[in-house]
Amino acid sequence: MNTRAYPWRTAFLRAVFETELAKKPARISNATKVIEARLVEFTQPDGVERRAIEDAQRALATLGAEVSVLADAKNAPWLEPGPLH
Repeated sequence: MNTRAYPWRTAFLRAVFETELAKKPARISNATKVIEARLVEFTQPDGVERRAIEDAQRALATLGAEVSVLADAKNAPWLEPGPLH
């Protein structure tokens, strides 16, 4: 099966390529749900798709952690521009 044909791949790519930080958590959550739904379908993924899913799940977990760090940094008052003391 061609990896481009995986139905969950669109949601995954939307999460990866989302540029607005505020929208990224929802994109990641949606992609995670779509992948989880694929895993419980009657027809199970073959070995190639299973590896692609595992890679996507790791990437989404990493992306989620990075978004969390960026969101925390964005709210850190000591990072706001201003005069140096």
